[in-house]
Amino acid sequence: MMTAIKRIVRGLSTGEAIEGFFAVRYAKFAKENMRIIYEQIAKDVAGQIKAGTILDVGTGPGIIPIEIAKLAPKIKVIGLDLSETMVEIASENAREEGVAEQVSFKLGDAAEMPFEDSSFDFIVSSGSLHHWNQPIKVFNEIYRVLKDGGEALIGDLRRDSSKEEIDEIVKGIDSWIMRLGVKHSVKESYTSSEISKLLDKTNFTDCEVKEEGVGMQIRLRK
Repeated sequence: MMTAIKRIVRGLSTGEAIEGFFAVRYAKFAKENMRIIYEQIAKDVAGQIKAGTILDVGTGPGIIPIEIAKLAPKIKVIGLDLSETMVEIASENAREEGVAEQVSFKLGDAAEMPFEDSSFDFIVSSGSLHHWNQPIKVFNEIYRVLKDGGEALIGDLRRDSSKEEIDEIVKGIDSWIMRLGVKHSVKESYTSSEISKLLDKTNFTDCEVKEEGVGMQIRLRK
């Protein structure tokens, strides 16, 4: 039992794909506990782009693409995830929400995206950055698949958040496994200054990193 628990915690805080039972459990947790956050991200994205094609990197259960599709019916959204189980769950969620013709999900590694150059008008990612084993390579892949003039919005936790801020977040989580997973994810995340230094090594030259509570928001323009 302890080995299985260690495996899910490691999966939640590293680049390993979360599969099977643990993927199902995490997807349920995200759908029930993080939907408000995902809906706000979807509103931000849909407010910036009304038509075109959007990519969600590390889509998990696919809530962000689904919510974007509801808000912007002229947008096509693709979700990319390393987990086969997550892709299956996200696809089923899209069917249940009635947006399967507008939203699709693809299995793939963000460090080697299975897309042509200049494929997307906008790219979004939430809570995925700290999972990237090769962050510079992923940022450069985002640059590659973005169209000229396109933008990316990347959000994640921030390692230098205070203990009080993190405790305030996790105390509202019912599952102790997920509480542990969030704390490990914080430890595996970056500071805003670390991200700025990483971005200096990428193909992006127009970057903005902004701290927001226990997290950060990164805006990139090609």
